[in-house]
Amino acid sequence: MIQRVQSIYFLLAAIAGLMTFFLSYAHFYADAAKVAEYAMFGVFNVQSETLEMTGPYAFPVWIFGALSVILPSFTIFLYKNRPFQMRIARLATLINLGYVVYLFFAIDSINEQLFDASLRVLHHAGFYMPVIAIVFCFLGVRGIKKDEALVKSLDRIR
Repeated sequence: MIQRVQSIYFLLAAIAGLMTFFLSYAHFYADAAKVAEYAMFGVFNVQSETLEMTGPYAFPVWIFGALSVILPSFTIFLYKNRPFQMRIARLATLINLGYVVYLFFAIDSINEQLFDASLRVLHHAGFYMPVIAIVFCFLGVRGIKKDEALVKSLDRIR
């Protein structure tokens, strides 16, 4: 059935992955003034209103972002094959974990390359959305395990 609680968890994980496309990952501050922000499309300089860098840090973020939306969405419709659904959900968890690790190192590298590590970094809401997606994927896997245990217990009764 599609109307199980883990379907809601996977939908919320996909929404959290989708939010990374719209929220910035980090803001870079010099004293109290915001200098730049890092989002899905690159590093945007707030003071001169120009795009500083798009290349090496934009493409992997697009891949991770797309996978963090597609995998939980796809997992919702695998309810007839619970073992495969659980594997895909665990893969989605690992992808989101890799997403967080990549963002952490990318933000640090951007600060070193563009600003010579002289700016203070404040991680923004987009950085934490994959963490939220990890939690929802974990809860979804727990729900699948409960369903699997229920089916096995019903098979013992017959």
